[in-house]
Amino acid sequence: MYPTSHFEDVVTEAFVMIAVSFFVIMVAIFLLNLLIAQLNGAYQVVYEDMVGLARLNRAAIIVTTMEQVCDKRWGRFLQTQKFEERLEFGEGDIGLPGGLRVTEPSNANPTTVDAIRRFGGSTSPTMPWPEEEGLEGGDDDKFDRLEKLIVRATKNMGSAGGAKKGGSSSAGASGSGGGSGGGEDGSE
Repeated sequence: MYPTSHFEDVVTEAFVMIAVSFFVIMVAIFLLNLLIAQLNGAYQVVYEDMVGLARLNRAAIIVTTMEQVCDKRWGRFLQTQKFEERLEFGEGDIGLPGGLRVTEPSNANPTTVDAIRRFGGSTSPTMPWPEEEGLEGGDDDKFDRLEKLIVRATKNMGSAGGAKKGGSSSAGASGSGGGSGGGEDGSE
């Protein structure tokens, strides 16, 4: 839009040339960023469509496979799954029906403190919760502290033994858990 005949005047003025050059550089950077943002937005839309298409294809495969299974065999499969029975989460803790129970080894996720406190009695919302006895300073608290002390001592003995056998001193210092409060969860 600027006439080319006046371009020589812009080149001779240093301040105007610097301002115009700076403006052209800023516009080029802005337009490149705008292009990158547009490409990024378009990629996100295409990715969501790809995920949806993959789910539809998977569902289509399941539907075509289910058509090939006879009704008698499908009925036997449903009976063996026992979806009507409630799942037992723990001993005496009956959960929801309609799921698959998966067991795991008891040492996979050790839990030494029972986080669920159970109360007997009515489940009426008008009844107040019973007072919890022995939360502070009780026998359970003493045993928890003793257990944490034993865990910390065995860790210290194990790391001190490793340092004496030729292990590095930094491994022994990092395994001691000295100022962190101790315990498996780091809280005391």
